[in-house]
Amino acid sequence: MFGHDIAPYIRGHRALIVVAVVLGALSALFVVVPAYLLQPLVDEGMKTASEPVGWSVPWLQLSFPFSIKKTELTLITEITPNHLLMLLGAIAFLSVLFKSITVYFSDLAGAAFSNRAIRTLRIELANKFISLPLTFYHKRKSGELLARATADLTVMQGFISNITIGLVQQPLTLLVFVGYLLLMNFKLTLMIFTITPIIVVLVRLFGRKVKKHSTRVQDATAEVTSSYQEIILLLKVIKGFCRGEYESGMFTKHANNLYKKVMHWNRWQLGIGPMMDSTTFLVIPGIFVIGKIYFDHTLGELVAMLYAFAKAYAPVKELARINVNLKTLQGATRRVFDIMRTIPDIQDRPGAQNMPRLQNGVEFLHVDFCYKPGESVLSDVSFNVKVGEMVAFVGSTGAGKSTLLDLIPRFYDVSSGSIRVDGTDIRDVTLESLRGEIAIVSQESLLFHDTIASNINYDGGHPTLEQIQNAAIVAQAHDFIMAFPHGYETVVGDRGTLLSGGQRQRIAIARALLKDPAILILDEPASALDPESEHLVQKAIENLLGQRTIFIVSHRLNTIKRADRIYVLEHGAIVESGTHNELMARNGRYRDLYNIQFQH
Repeated sequence: MFGHDIAPYIRGHRALIVVAVVLGALSALFVVVPAYLLQPLVDEGMKTASEPVGWSVPWLQLSFPFSIKKTELTLITEITPNHLLMLLGAIAFLSVLFKSITVYFSDLAGAAFSNRAIRTLRIELANKFISLPLTFYHKRKSGELLARATADLTVMQGFISNITIGLVQQPLTLLVFVGYLLLMNFKLTLMIFTITPIIVVLVRLFGRKVKKHSTRVQDATAEVTSSYQEIILLLKVIKGFCRGEYESGMFTKHANNLYKKVMHWNRWQLGIGPMMDSTTFLVIPGIFVIGKIYFDHTLGELVAMLYAFAKAYAPVKELARINVNLKTLQGATRRVFDIMRTIPDIQDRPGAQNMPRLQNGVEFLHVDFCYKPGESVLSDVSFNVKVGEMVAFVGSTGAGKSTLLDLIPRFYDVSSGSIRVDGTDIRDVTLESLRGEIAIVSQESLLFHDTIASNINYDGGHPTLEQIQNAAIVAQAHDFIMAFPHGYETVVGDRGTLLSGGQRQRIAIARALLKDPAILILDEPASALDPESEHLVQKAIENLLGQRTIFIVSHRLNTIKRADRIYVLEHGAIVESGTHNELMARNGRYRDLYNIQFQH
């Protein structure tokens, strides 16, 4: 599953992978050069006599039809020991220099590959978050989703290059040094690598443990991230209820749990290196003892073989580490792609058409809705709204008013029945065109950390400043905006916290008006405002009467007195409808709500 998920992001950057692997292979060739230098350095270069010495390297002679014979390739025959030392030193310097250059550019290409791949995935994950319906977020903690988008992607970014390139580069490096060892002594090399099965078994054992504990670490990290987010977002509530000590204790519990999970993970993840070091250290005396007694190697040859074995062991150790990292990467990848593979419940139907500008009106036909099977929120709701009318919905808390409004832009789909615009089921028009004709002002109008002008122009068009100001004037926001030193260029702070609730609400109305929607949805636009702000918001709404088709939910009955029709909901069903005066005359549920609100 890991390979299938990540493969498209790897294929998109194959050129960088090829560059990294080729340069890595070249670096392996430069690293093997010192192995060929050590034998003449020890056996010939250290001689004190002045007679000439030579330099030969192990070689293979191929002959027809096909036979291989080990031989030596003579590179230099007549050179003094001191001159040989200088020559070997120069070659060693150049090999290290070129190795460093190739490793640098190989690592740079690998870093570019991993960063580009994760950048693409990060963007696609953000797009996925935007595309998923609201029901997806009802079932999950936002902090846990944030952890997947940050911590898990960071894990993937750290390991994806190391693993993808290392799985090619490290075996090539191993092959180069094993080839040298086989040239030096075929039998001794085979004896050395008899410990390989032991290493493989241990690596598999450690890898399974690391994968299990890595998943637990990532889950615990998500809990900590979620706790951080709740503390920041609910800080006023925490302080107001003097629950700082309690929240600190809860966070400490999550932090301690993460600490324990990380320590369990570290015990296995960090243990593989020392385990392999201990196992392979047994080979070092074996090379000297067996190589000298049974194969009569010189000291220089033994030193060269020991160097080659150490360098051959390095990629084996790195491959073991890659196996461990792969288990960690698999856990992070699974958590990220659990989201990426989620199919939105609400999508365009095949053949959906663009919705034209609203001409006649909106109609609810026998609409039922439930969040969970068997738990009805709306039941057999039917009504008709003509273009330019304002209809209001009132009722007790939990009656289904806000849910009804959420069905119009298809934040949720009806369980049965239909909602029609100009006679067309809203499920038969594209989501983009439907929502393009709708603007929403919610109870808590959050703004972006940007200027007032940018927040009003969130729709992304290219209006003139005059058009932005006109929208603000209609929304009763222009005067307070101009009172700021920077006017429309005033930055409103995180979520608009530098403004009052009434100011944020009026900017939200201006934002909705500038979009020029056919349908305006107002969900409790004045519920949390002081009387003065409520009056200004009410005045802004009155400025829109007849210009937009307006759906409004409000507990403040003053706000909806001028509605063309008022629908009273109880337990998800419409129990009364009419104008304000008609409903007051009936002495029914609406009048009860009105009397409760205005009794002194």
